[in-house]
Amino acid sequence: MAATSRVQCTKCEKNSGIITCNGCLEELCRRCFNDHRQDLLKEFDNVVYEHDMLKQQLETPNENESHPLLKQIDEWKKDSINKIKQLAEQCRTDVVKLLDKNKDTFINRLRKITNTVRKGRDDEDYDERDLRKWMDDLKELKDELIKPSNFCVEEDKQQSPWIPKITVRENFYDQAKAKNGKS
Repeated sequence: MAATSRVQCTKCEKNSGIITCNGCLEELCRRCFNDHRQDLLKEFDNVVYEHDMLKQQLETPNENESHPLLKQIDEWKKDSINKIKQLAEQCRTDVVKLLDKNKDTFINRLRKITNTVRKGRDDEDYDERDLRKWMDDLKELKDELIKPSNFCVEEDKQQSPWIPKITVRENFYDQAKAKNGKS
């Protein structure tokens, strides 16, 4: 009579393997098979839990401010605003310095006009043309005090953007995969 060889359980290696798991193809004894099924049940519970969590996430409205992409946009906005504030403050400082520098020039020009007007009044030597000239000189000085002709604030349209523009784009490869149901 030919001896039949017994297949050992691949888990405990003590008992003979009487059941083959179709999933992992291991030969198991009854006790190890029951333990194996318990482990599979735990894994199944984990799959159900992950499924339920994902389902809950998908059913939640997209107004979730904690999404990483929304946080990335908020961070870009904050950084851009800070850059703008820094540049604006630097430009403000530069304008104040130039205004102070121009002030001396304006004071000298006003002093000349003042001397001419006083001389005309003291000598009683003026007519309509002088009055009109003095008023024009005063208006010109006032206008230039408000909007100086020797400097201005302007945007540099030739330079690359100081604050990079961000955009949202879809990845068409992933979109096509989703339509075709491929992973």
